[in-house]
Amino acid sequence: MVRDEFGLIDYVRSRLSKLGRADTVVGIGDDAAVLDMGLEKDYLLWATDSIVEGRHFNFNIGDRSLIGRKAVGAVMSDIAAMGGYPVHITVDMGIAPYVEMEDVDEILRGMMFLTELFSVDIVGGDTVASDRLYISVGCLGRVEREWLTLRSGARKFDEIWVSGPLGGSIYGRHMSVSPRIPEARFLVQNFRPTAMIDISDGLVADLYHILEESRVVGEIVRDWIPLHKDARSFDEALYMGEDFELLFCLSEEDSRRLEAIGNRLEYRFYRIGKVLERGNPGLYMRDGEAVYPLDKRGFSHF
Repeated sequence: MVRDEFGLIDYVRSRLSKLGRADTVVGIGDDAAVLDMGLEKDYLLWATDSIVEGRHFNFNIGDRSLIGRKAVGAVMSDIAAMGGYPVHITVDMGIAPYVEMEDVDEILRGMMFLTELFSVDIVGGDTVASDRLYISVGCLGRVEREWLTLRSGARKFDEIWVSGPLGGSIYGRHMSVSPRIPEARFLVQNFRPTAMIDISDGLVADLYHILEESRVVGEIVRDWIPLHKDARSFDEALYMGEDFELLFCLSEEDSRRLEAIGNRLEYRFYRIGKVLERGNPGLYMRDGEAVYPLDKRGFSHF
């Protein structure tokens, strides 16, 4: 039985590594696929995400609209991580025997909260009977060619940032997903992030995705990592996941510019570390005078 999410993705990626179509710009390995469909200024982005009862949510939650909000918000967060914005989504639902039409209505209400907020249309999908409730959402987005941001662009001396405090999401915040689309658009329009990802698997695991795709070594500083008020330990900020904040890299010059205007922004960004060098990917924690390596681990979807 497959137990390792990252190992499975790597295996599938290796099996499908040969991309034959010229209009496939980026396939497996980033937050969304990048497609060149002949638009003059934009690429199309395509992402999918699934949530499963018992793994990502509890059906007996008091407000079932949050189930729909999380399903849609998680995939919109992937589009934001590419520097883009969502335009259309499809929704597939596996309906368990105990799900009533009233429950479906509540779930749809949560979806529409975000689709209306970001002017996104639900344009189709599928339904099927299932032993437990699950929702799979596909999202089509757009991004200007010049503003496309991948995981693979981090460079030596870049500085590492996050868009908000981390940790404690499992205690309820993970259901009220607010995809950082405005923050991502602000960053790509005013700065040039060299790499970006959203934090779904945890700070350490997702930072490793950037380091591995960019072939660089990184260091984060314990005292710089913003701890959310919901977090009950520092480890939750590192490994819990489902914060859905942006994790990104900026050049030293852009980092200084962002710091200079930080107090005047409606958004809050936090510098947490830097890229040390090119080489075999690795991540270190600086804690006072001590420096030690961090293993790649985080929230498991299996």
